[in-house]
Amino acid sequence: MATRIGSFAGDEARTRVLAAYDRAMAYWPAPRDERDVETAHGATRVYGYGAEGGGVPVVLLHGQSAAPVEWAPHVAALADGRRVFAVDRVGEPGYSTQSAPVRTAGDMAAWLEEVLAGLGLERVHLVGHSYGGWVALNHAVRAPGRVASVTVYDPPRALAPLKAGFVFGALAQFVGPEGFRTRWFDELIGPTGLPAEEAEVQARFSLEAIRGFRIRLLPPQHMSDEELRGITVPALVLLGGESRVHDARRAGERARRLMPGARVEVVPGAGHGIPVALFNDRVPEFVREAEGKEDRQDARS
Repeated sequence: MATRIGSFAGDEARTRVLAAYDRAMAYWPAPRDERDVETAHGATRVYGYGAEGGGVPVVLLHGQSAAPVEWAPHVAALADGRRVFAVDRVGEPGYSTQSAPVRTAGDMAAWLEEVLAGLGLERVHLVGHSYGGWVALNHAVRAPGRVASVTVYDPPRALAPLKAGFVFGALAQFVGPEGFRTRWFDELIGPTGLPAEEAEVQARFSLEAIRGFRIRLLPPQHMSDEELRGITVPALVLLGGESRVHDARRAGERARRLMPGARVEVVPGAGHGIPVALFNDRVPEFVREAEGKEDRQDARS
């Protein structure tokens, strides 16, 4: 269990990590706004983009040590006719300030529910990558009241066990030389189609974050068969076919078996990093379809 609070390794590390964060956030589309939402676990920074009104908002949940910077190539595509919010999770390197530990899956859901309530959002499409994918699935199980749909890309441990090589590499990140960290991270992410300069800036932030921030996160939790069956909202599960995190085919088979309403796709050749073109095509289309289905159900009731 997480019993402590995440923190920067020191003032110099904080300056270095946040400078890398700011460089990467420069790739976000403009104009964006930002606000801090107070929760029982700390002040949570949230970035917003897109016009008010229109469709149900999308809420983005980033991967570990990735921050909202990773959503820069996706925000505009997702903001077609709706607001998009990217949440900077407490306990991670960024501008949120953690004040209490997140010890359980219930704590994680309570924190996110406070964020959504603080933003005044009654219905949302949750979209999560990696650790954020587990957060999204966890929320659809434990606090589904606001959830219109859930989309995840390569959520670790939720659907299938972690590969031993991934666990070893993740631990070695904290003690290995910089060259090892860079190679391991590049191989983990795999091809995404992101322009080289932007990919380098995002990777630099993550590598600085790993080195300069003491993560004290609750590990992503295995989701039981009962929990997965309980996700009744429309769900899109995308998995990197060459993911080094878990066996993507095993994860996909389990999702298909236990989430019969889910759309599951194992993406050939993709790693743990989000394939930009595919994601920006599949996810907005899925969100529109999910919203249309909900509107038709409301009309019949």
